[in-house]
Amino acid sequence: MSVRITLRVRTAPGFRVDASALLPVPLAAMTVAQIEGIVLSAGHDSCKVGDVFDVTRSDSPTADETPDAGATLVIENAAAWLDRVGARMTEGHLMVQGAAGDYSGFQMTGGVLQIEGDAGHFTGCEMRGGRLTVTGHNGDFAAGALAGDMEGMTGGTLIIHGNTGARLADRMHRGLVLVGGNAGDFAAARLVAGTIGIAGEVGAHYAYGMRRGTLLLARRPTHVPTTFTEGGRGFDVFWALLVRSLAEEIAPFSHWRDAALPTRYAGDLAVDGRGEILVMN
Repeated sequence: MSVRITLRVRTAPGFRVDASALLPVPLAAMTVAQIEGIVLSAGHDSCKVGDVFDVTRSDSPTADETPDAGATLVIENAAAWLDRVGARMTEGHLMVQGAAGDYSGFQMTGGVLQIEGDAGHFTGCEMRGGRLTVTGHNGDFAAGALAGDMEGMTGGTLIIHGNTGARLADRMHRGLVLVGGNAGDFAAARLVAGTIGIAGEVGAHYAYGMRRGTLLLARRPTHVPTTFTEGGRGFDVFWALLVRSLAEEIAPFSHWRDAALPTRYAGDLAVDGRGEILVMN
């Protein structure tokens, strides 16, 4: 039996709210009255769920939901004052209809988080697993690390359909990040491992301090960092496996099954890097 909880924003609180307590599986075990009584912290302020949201619960499958869909949480009329949506989420399905604030999917380890709008800074920060999708634009530090931490994203999939800000995937260790639009400065900086695809333009200092991993560029950049050298053969098998894994993802990454091998650049040689930039021809 599936459980579907819907939180519809009724009254904006007038301050930013920590929404990390709003997770599908824990809420599925509660009654409507219990959910309405949850206290959401907001710095020096706080509010109850029932003060901000209209809460409804359905224990039977809906038209777009299979009987074994498990726990589903829908936040309707969401806005950018909702921070930490899906933070430390482990399972279930969380749909945000509207914008989300900062730290969406922070340290997420499982489940599916869909944001049908824009998201703030630190989206997917230190993400460990699961799937996070942003249909709009995104702020800085997506898939990166908190200040002072040594590991950014270490697993899972982050899909951003629009543009993203600076420091995309800073210190990323594993996982897959795809951006359908442009990326800001220092994209893939200090990358340790993982795969990043950018369909649009990249800002300055991309792949700075890259040690390993793959940066896939759908557009030829205006310049290639001087610490990267062109060349490399024998990656045709890797390329075939990569494009196959991207076949179900967003365009243009889903359209490269028959594409020719990209141009490969190895680096960042300034840090004895063994990473690679693949540029579509």
